[in-house]
Amino acid sequence: VFPGLVSPITLGRPKSIAAAQQAVRDQRQVGILMQRDPEIADPAPVDMHRIGAVANIGRYVTAPDGSHHLVCQGEQRFRVIEFLNGWPFLVARVLRLEEIDNRTADVEARFLNLQRMAVEALQLLPQTPPELLSAVQGAPNPGALADLVAAYLDLKPEERQEILETVDVTLRMDKVARLLG
Repeated sequence: VFPGLVSPITLGRPKSIAAAQQAVRDQRQVGILMQRDPEIADPAPVDMHRIGAVANIGRYVTAPDGSHHLVCQGEQRFRVIEFLNGWPFLVARVLRLEEIDNRTADVEARFLNLQRMAVEALQLLPQTPPELLSAVQGAPNPGALADLVAAYLDLKPEERQEILETVDVTLRMDKVARLLG
């Protein structure tokens, strides 16, 4: 889940389902963290990455087959300070990571270059939704553009996590441009 973007998430573990249901009942945001090894059935705090995204739950759906799904919108990056005990699911004290939008000439040049590359790539694809092209062209700032492009690239989970963990906008744009290239 990247800040500013809507993402579907399938919940499989009872702890994840309980956490999402509690967040919906309390009308609270959730913290989305990627597990280091997806094969671990009951992950402990040590099994989780420390940087994730705070997200608003737009919709919680229990499908006819009993599976549970969220549609959430990422809001902001966060770093786990500590995990708290005494809950039936993972709960953590976190630090929200503010994104600094320092529009220097260098940052602006990288922003325009990444935007040009993304538009060019989208125009090569058949049946690109016009809304996606408009979103890339209308990205409000460099960080939002880097996250948007990264969300639509065909990346391994580890590469997505690396981009999520790159708080510095200039470095993030460079990584995304390199992957897009």
